[in-house]
Amino acid sequence: MRESKRNVILDAAVTVIESEGITAVTFDSVAAAAGITRGGIIYHFPSREDLIAAIHEHMARLWEDQLEAACGKTADEATATERLVAFIRLASTPATRAEVQMILDSHHTENQNVWDRVLRRWAPRPQPTDDEAYTLALLAADGLWVNDVLGSTRIPPQQRHDTAERIIDLIRKN
Repeated sequence: MRESKRNVILDAAVTVIESEGITAVTFDSVAAAAGITRGGIIYHFPSREDLIAAIHEHMARLWEDQLEAACGKTADEATATERLVAFIRLASTPATRAEVQMILDSHHTENQNVWDRVLRRWAPRPQPTDDEAYTLALLAADGLWVNDVLGSTRIPPQQRHDTAERIIDLIRKN
């Protein structure tokens, strides 16, 4: 399977999700968005389930790439605080419709593991023994990230950045 065609198809599928939602992902809609034939999609992804699973992997990989760029190193090379700071800084960039829909779609399916692996590396969910600042920082970052998709009032970019830095201050003071 040629990686370049595969990425073209997956990027086109994300475009379809972004504009029309996950239910609009069909072989025909993705083929039209990718500029290739329906058969070309089926060649790479024999079923819609295969395509959806690959979209989850693709988007989670892109998300991890963004986290590494925000951190300046891989999760394995970074400290726990550096990973969390990168996660919070990335949260200052609004979630896309496609990201939110794919994460929601993954819940209670085999695709949830794809997203959970990234989250476990970069921002493990709070445990009862974690300090309160860690829990507050994660909840605030999650809220900041999804606000523009779910909220009624968009937050201006500078205010998003400033809010992320205040969240980071919460964890650095501890």
